[in-house]
Amino acid sequence: MSTPSKPATKREYRSTEGLEFRAAPEGSESIGTITGYAAKFDSNSVEFPGWKRNWIERIRPGAFKRSLTEQTDVLMLWNHGNDMPIARTPGTLRLSEDAVGLRFEADLPDTTAARDVLANIKAGVVRAMSFGFEVVGEEWMKGETLDTRTLTDVTLYEVSPVVWPAYPETNVALRNAPQSGEAQTPPASQPNDEPDLTELQAFEDRLRVLTH
Repeated sequence: MSTPSKPATKREYRSTEGLEFRAAPEGSESIGTITGYAAKFDSNSVEFPGWKRNWIERIRPGAFKRSLTEQTDVLMLWNHGNDMPIARTPGTLRLSEDAVGLRFEADLPDTTAARDVLANIKAGVVRAMSFGFEVVGEEWMKGETLDTRTLTDVTLYEVSPVVWPAYPETNVALRNAPQSGEAQTPPASQPNDEPDLTELQAFEDRLRVLTH
């Protein structure tokens, strides 16, 4: 049975595949526009390590609705780096929810960072998007071997082109957290028994490797 939990305050990051490029209109100050989905609804993430069981994550339709209304200043960054801004709402970055997920359109400025990102997207080196968020509402479904976390309401802060998707398409075979390229912390609300200290120490050691 799914049970609501207390809102988390830690900022988290998730990513999905799918980027498209559109050439800029003649005379535009932009070098082009990238479009796609920063998040897709009702899609399983890769497995993340937990206390007793690994867990996966899903995003419920409407999870971004409140934030898109209240959080009017959202950035597009390169790989979540605050020193590499690419676009910003409400001018050069446009965000919306549709039946698929969180859709974006970003007009790229004529900067070195944006040109590097665009070159990598065109070459197929970068083909995934990620989003930085804080959880406001979530539900957990406890399973025998795998728990499921469903995000029902999140506050969105930024979206970023990245290399590894945490929400892969069916043709991408990523199955564990290290391949996602982002260190993931198990949410404090995950249903569990008393944590095994040996497992906890191993998990903390793993995070140190991933974040250094």
